[in-house]
Amino acid sequence: MSAPDDTTRNTADAAANAAQPAEVAPGAAPAAPNPFARNSTFNAGPGVRQMRRPDTPRRLKNGIRLRRREGIDLLSWPADAWCGILLDGIVDGVKAEALDYARAGQVASLQITPAGIEATVQGRASRPYAVRIAPVAISAADWDRVVSIMAREAVYSAKLLAGEMPPLVEQPFVSLGQQLVPTDPATVTRTCTCDLPKPCKHIGCVGALVTERLSGDPLLAFTLRGLDGQRLLERLQEARAIATRGVARAHSTPPAVERAPEAQPLERCIDSFWRPGRQIDALSDETEPFAPHALLRRLGQSPLQGKFPLVGLLASIYDSIAARGRELKDRAADAPAGRDEASE
Repeated sequence: MSAPDDTTRNTADAAANAAQPAEVAPGAAPAAPNPFARNSTFNAGPGVRQMRRPDTPRRLKNGIRLRRREGIDLLSWPADAWCGILLDGIVDGVKAEALDYARAGQVASLQITPAGIEATVQGRASRPYAVRIAPVAISAADWDRVVSIMAREAVYSAKLLAGEMPPLVEQPFVSLGQQLVPTDPATVTRTCTCDLPKPCKHIGCVGALVTERLSGDPLLAFTLRGLDGQRLLERLQEARAIATRGVARAHSTPPAVERAPEAQPLERCIDSFWRPGRQIDALSDETEPFAPHALLRRLGQSPLQGKFPLVGLLASIYDSIAARGRELKDRAADAPAGRDEASE
């Protein structure tokens, strides 16, 4: 192999010398540091702090994160309905970035009160942005009417105390010309202190977190319209107690049997004695709706906090115990017949 020429050797020597720190002559000032070495993300050595990429937000420690793996899809009512309102007008690209903010925990604070939603979101700026979302509140007079309507039917108390929020809860509001979940986005004020076009990714980030909380605590739907969900339950229980005079009943009291006419002597009714009375098909078959576990639900919400409502868990346990008891009873009823067949 031929020896390398002078040009190649000089190039290699220059590269080697560039990798070594330059010597400073006695009495000479040290060379100025290279400003690009500090900011470089490729040649940064030990102890050199790498600079944040300009297109990513500032990292926030212990921020509020979006926990659902499915994101904000496949939600039940009213969370899905509120999701459409809170994220209305946000384009797909901005919405995707908002979800990334929510998953990364860029929200420093989040408060949901009857006055509205207050949150702070850390973006690329040094200070977090303030986000406020305020739906139009239902008036106090209309809330009184809603509670009065709900108190007339046991199904509302039973469902809400069990932690359920079926769409039928919307009916008392519709009867008054109101809506529990607004359908007009213009009735919901959404503001942010950033300079981006509205609605921005910071608003979308907060909306995603609120939607997730609604899926776990549907009573927040009442809070967003001006009445705290727990306070609504208290008022509903008070109204039910007044309506039933403090007596908890799963079913209404059956009507008293009408007094039968005095019996006549047999010789006077011999011709009609064996005639049938009212036919079964002529009897009224109207029954009131049955509310399972009515007494358990009337006890109210448990003071113990947990992921699942205690009333609903106890109801499931009671149903399982009852089903197991019926199964054992059926086995006991069939056991003698089985032994007789075996003995034969």
